[in-house]
Amino acid sequence: MAFEPRSPTFARYGGEHQPLLAYKDAVVGIPGSLEIADEAEPHVVEELKTLLRLVYPVVVTTALEFLPGFTCIILAGHIQSPHTQQYVDAATLSTMFMNITAYSIGFGLTSALDTLCSQAYGAKRFGKIGIYFQAGLQIIGACLGPIFLVNCFLLFMGQDAEVSRLAQSFSRWMLPGVPFVFLYELVRKVLQAQNIMKPLVAIAAIGNVVNIVSGYWLTYHTSLGFEGIALSRSLGNMVLPFLLVPQWWRGWDLKEALAHVALFLRLGVPGCLMMTMEWWAFELLTLMAGVLPSAVVSVSAHAVLVNINNTIYMTFAGLAVASNIRVGNCLGANAPKQA
Repeated sequence: MAFEPRSPTFARYGGEHQPLLAYKDAVVGIPGSLEIADEAEPHVVEELKTLLRLVYPVVVTTALEFLPGFTCIILAGHIQSPHTQQYVDAATLSTMFMNITAYSIGFGLTSALDTLCSQAYGAKRFGKIGIYFQAGLQIIGACLGPIFLVNCFLLFMGQDAEVSRLAQSFSRWMLPGVPFVFLYELVRKVLQAQNIMKPLVAIAAIGNVVNIVSGYWLTYHTSLGFEGIALSRSLGNMVLPFLLVPQWWRGWDLKEALAHVALFLRLGVPGCLMMTMEWWAFELLTLMAGVLPSAVVSVSAHAVLVNINNTIYMTFAGLAVASNIRVGNCLGANAPKQA
């Protein structure tokens, strides 16, 4: 089914009209019309109810996505070995390095879909959602090579030699799961933009079950030991996008997707910069803790602080994502007052 293009969305302040996107870059549009349609006054209570319906599953999904990192530290802390403390520190350091060199970049770039897909859904241009997804897939795929290469530098960052060696080995076992996390993140953004939330909660829960069960078995009942923790996290990451396939697979149109790469980057690069600055500020504290005189103890204490911070962060992150989705849907539907 084809959809007629709609007009670019405008913000109105007094007698001034200011386009949110230039016409040639607009996600939605009616040719020849630069005016917003008449719009009823929004109902605050109804909007609050709608927002709360979005917030709850987003917060739960976010919490479940943070849980694997916490699970790694718990599994490492229960290994019966005189090197248990070093295992905990290595898992923490490896997670920090992966966040800096991989996850913050990939998640930041995919933030473009929060804007593009939510507006396309609000405008009922459903075909565009798949195109934006495929454009994001091309960009993320191009980033994987540098991400894999940069993970060889961990030994040269002034950390404790044994902890660095363990962390580097841990990172190598986690790297195979990175492409699957990025694919899952792209699909998650697409579904959230369409207000499809419940499958994400269930699938994130299944991913955690796979991570915990495989982690327990690989760590304590095989010769892998400490490295089994990282492998289990990769396995948990791998199942996520495959469980979502029935929700999103509609075939490919890579040529049209390639034409939207520039638009994706125009939104994704600033989003990536904002997210990397936020994440790196916290993760570099872990690096600083690792060069203190009592490095092993310092990194462990900092790991506790980071996990407390993440727990608090989840609620606000969920609210921000839900608000972003709702605003994008309203703007795409040509309802700026409601947005």
